[in-house]
Amino acid sequence: MRTSMLVNQWFRKSAVLLFTALSLGASACQEETTAPVVRRIHQAYDLVSFLDQEAKALSDLNAVSRKSVSQDGSVTEAKIISTINWAEELGSFADADINRPALAGVFTKEVSSDALGQQVHRYKAKEDASTNIQQVTYTLDAKGQLVQLDATIVQENFLFKTQKLLHLEAHSGPSPRLVRYFLDETQKLMLMDAQRYTITGEVAVKQTPAAL
Repeated sequence: MRTSMLVNQWFRKSAVLLFTALSLGASACQEETTAPVVRRIHQAYDLVSFLDQEAKALSDLNAVSRKSVSQDGSVTEAKIISTINWAEELGSFADADINRPALAGVFTKEVSSDALGQQVHRYKAKEDASTNIQQVTYTLDAKGQLVQLDATIVQENFLFKTQKLLHLEAHSGPSPRLVRYFLDETQKLMLMDAQRYTITGEVAVKQTPAAL
C-alpha cells in the first residue's frame, strides 16, 4: 500500500508485528487494494483521476506541505516538507476508490445537500459486502468538482484490526485545488494495546512553476 514519507516513519515501529499478522491470516478482501486494476467502472466520483491531476499540478507548482504527525493524540513531529513526491503523498487516498470492478454494486448510495447547497454523495458498504471500504462520502460543488472526501477503511481478522479514516479538502476552480488532507489510523494487534497515528497536511505553493 502506498504511503507518504512521514507515514513510513511511524509505520516501521509496528511493521514486524503487522507482517506476522498479515502472513498468518490476511482478510480475503485485501486483494481489492493490491490487485492490478485492468478496467474501471463509474459508480462514483472519479477519485483516481482527481488525485493524479492534483499530484501533477502540485508538482508543477513546487507545492510544499506543512505536516504534523501525532501518536495517540500527542504531536510527535511537525515540519514543512519542501521536497515532496505528490503522487506518493496522495497515494494512500486512492485506497478509497470504489470504481473498481470488484466493488460493483456492493454499496448503497444516498444523495443529499449540505448547508452550502453542495451535493453530498454517501456510499455505504452493504452488510454482506466483501470489502475493506466501509463508507465513502464525496462532497461536490455546483460544477461537480470534489471539495471534500471522507472515507472509512477497515481491515480485520483474528490477529489484528486496522481502521483508517481519510479526509481531503479542496477549493473550487482550476488545479491545484487541494487545501488539506488528513489520515487517521488505529492499529490493534492481538494481546497489545491499540495505537493511533494521525497525519495532517496543509498545502502551500512555494514558488512559480518550474521551467520545462
